[in-house]
Amino acid sequence: MTHIIKATFVAIFSFLFSLNTFADGHEQPSFIPLEGFACNYSPGKDMDDLLQVTKTWNDYMDDGGSKYSAWLFTPYFYSEDEAADVFWIGVSPTWEELAKGEQHMSAPKGQKINAQFNKIVPCYDHTNWGYESVRSSSGSSDDDEGVVTIMWCTLAEGVTYEDVLAADEKFNAYEDSTGSATGVGRWWPGSGIPSRFTADFLWAQGVDSMQSWGQSVDRAVNGGGNQATLAIYGELMSCDNRAVYKVKSVRQ
Repeated sequence: MTHIIKATFVAIFSFLFSLNTFADGHEQPSFIPLEGFACNYSPGKDMDDLLQVTKTWNDYMDDGGSKYSAWLFTPYFYSEDEAADVFWIGVSPTWEELAKGEQHMSAPKGQKINAQFNKIVPCYDHTNWGYESVRSSSGSSDDDEGVVTIMWCTLAEGVTYEDVLAADEKFNAYEDSTGSATGVGRWWPGSGIPSRFTADFLWAQGVDSMQSWGQSVDRAVNGGGNQATLAIYGELMSCDNRAVYKVKSVRQ
């Protein structure tokens, strides 16, 4: 394979936003590993340069045989607090599989590819999260791009995980009633999380296009969605630091 893997964005979100919250029907949360790199482009470099190196990286990852999907998150609506030009987000089905890919990149050829990445987008954070699906995405697109909204959320004192799961059921029932195709998941912090992150988790909502994002905002702002969500989760958690990212798949 000598090109960036192309796939419909709904197929990508089916992986990132459709994993079961429960395993085998029991109330045992199922999390998958997600890693993030926060990076800034070197002077004179941009997304095109990054994608060129990603072609080489994709070939090398194919040789390693590890199960690893990756996306580039570019800030679209954000504040001055956003320090990164681009985020590399990678997901594997298990932490062992993620570590297998990391080990492959530590080999001499992998280190050379990393050096190429570092010349284009040196990164200042490398974090690990546990991803938990809340709602599956059912959108569709003919491209490999999409839009993700992310917020920082903090649980109220005394709230249990069971309280959150019960609210998730109500939230999904409401979203079903609106015909929403939005995928939703929580990112629980793991290793390497910077001290500036003060929330309990990230709430991520993904759609397959900017137009779909606009439709979801219309439902939230003018269609009663914000009020419904507040009624479901308002006593359990508070969320802020909302940012929107344009997302491009680079490996599935």
